[in-house]
Amino acid sequence: MAEQPKITGKELRGILAEYAYDDDIMNDEPQKVRVTKMALSRLPDADRIIFCLALDKESSREVGKILGCSHSTVLKQLQRIKKDIVYNIMQILQDEPLED
Repeated sequence: MAEQPKITGKELRGILAEYAYDDDIMNDEPQKVRVTKMALSRLPDADRIIFCLALDKESSREVGKILGCSHSTVLKQLQRIKKDIVYNIMQILQDEPLED
């Protein structure tokens, strides 16, 4: 029998909210943080959930248990997601170059 996820919907919503892009408060954050959160907001929901869980949890094994997949699947998805984030950052910076 598969192990039950160790995260509640409330906890997941809290994690996603922590890393969410919010136009109203982003002006108070450093530009690099704002651009990074913007890039995350452009990811599909499933990718954003995987990435935010990976940021919040200690290991890919723990994330895999929560999602019901292997840690190697989590690692492969994270490699792809990181490339997507870099692409999104590059697209954002074309419109809004970083300030020194």
